[in-house]
Amino acid sequence: MVWQRRHSMGQVMQREWRYICTHRWLMLCIVGVPLLGVLFFTTMLHAGLPERIPIAIVDADHSVASRKIVADLSAQQSVDVVMKCNSYSEARSAMQREDIYGFVLIPERMEQLAWDGKQPCISFYINDAFLIPGSLLYRSFKTMSLLASASIVQDVLLSIDVSPGSIDALLQPITIDLHPLGNPWVNYSVYLSNSFIPALLQLIVLLTTIYTLGREWKHGTVSQWMDVSHGDATLAVVGKMIVYTLLYVSVGIISLGILYGVLRYPFHTPVLNMIAAMILLIASAQSLALVLFVLSPNLPVAFSAASVVGVVSFSLGGFSFPVADMYPSLRPLSYLLPVRHYFLIYVNNALNGYPLYYCRGEYIALLVFVVVGMLFLPLLIRRINQCRTS
Repeated sequence: MVWQRRHSMGQVMQREWRYICTHRWLMLCIVGVPLLGVLFFTTMLHAGLPERIPIAIVDADHSVASRKIVADLSAQQSVDVVMKCNSYSEARSAMQREDIYGFVLIPERMEQLAWDGKQPCISFYINDAFLIPGSLLYRSFKTMSLLASASIVQDVLLSIDVSPGSIDALLQPITIDLHPLGNPWVNYSVYLSNSFIPALLQLIVLLTTIYTLGREWKHGTVSQWMDVSHGDATLAVVGKMIVYTLLYVSVGIISLGILYGVLRYPFHTPVLNMIAAMILLIASAQSLALVLFVLSPNLPVAFSAASVVGVVSFSLGGFSFPVADMYPSLRPLSYLLPVRHYFLIYVNNALNGYPLYYCRGEYIALLVFVVVGMLFLPLLIRRINQCRTS
């Protein structure tokens, strides 16, 4: 009896593998797309941070102070002053053409107004449609404005014979010694690649799992599927899912090898911890896909639900926007996404090096997704049996 069940499962797996080999686009979706995603994210951010972001300067003052502001801004690594415009309208048109990502407007008589104590206003405009360049430019412009204010205050204090040592203490009474933990290089790729790549893999798993289940109904091959498994619906489903699990796990381990072995991203935990987390992420995504398929009335609705869950994971996963700062109604939703728990395992285990004990809740949460999927398995089997008898 045991041998017969193993033989039936082996036949189901062979049938599924033949289907994958004869439909190369499916193999491309399972293996090619995630690996291309790894290549895309790691090469796009290979420098760690975007550098030399093009901006423009509108200098209506043409004073010593304004020229110093332009020089200080040009000296920053993240900024490249590619244009010097004569008016606000000219700079605005350049930004609308996407020739630049932002510009600084220095008003007329800025230096004179500052010496007179009138607090002149330096304006900067940023295209926030591009999140990362916009954030970096905001930080650069903010630094520039602080340096400009400090420079003018320094000149005023020197004019009234205040000693240079006293000026430093007045401008910056408290110095900050900053040591970023986990990612001391402040490399954007370290956390973006380690969050977006698993999220992309989860999306692919959701869509392809629903397709592989739904195509049996779409093409009317449920009876053939059951004949191969000798009428055992449980073996038919498990045998089909195992083939894809092995492929997904292989892709996931290759991704981990590229991130931590080739690129040498921070990794402070035994490698088996992250491999286990990757396996649980894939199994959780497959279980979630099974639940969505069972609850959906037809294949297009199931595809739509999986697409929504997969895409929403990029925003509700808490990768770039903290879950604690989300609307209270959205915070619980983030924990209904498998990739959220994987991300917390990565941050706590691989990045910060916490012992496995402190991440046990996230591993248990991923196991809960798998258990829930198993609870919905009888409903899928019932649908299979109904299709065979109809």
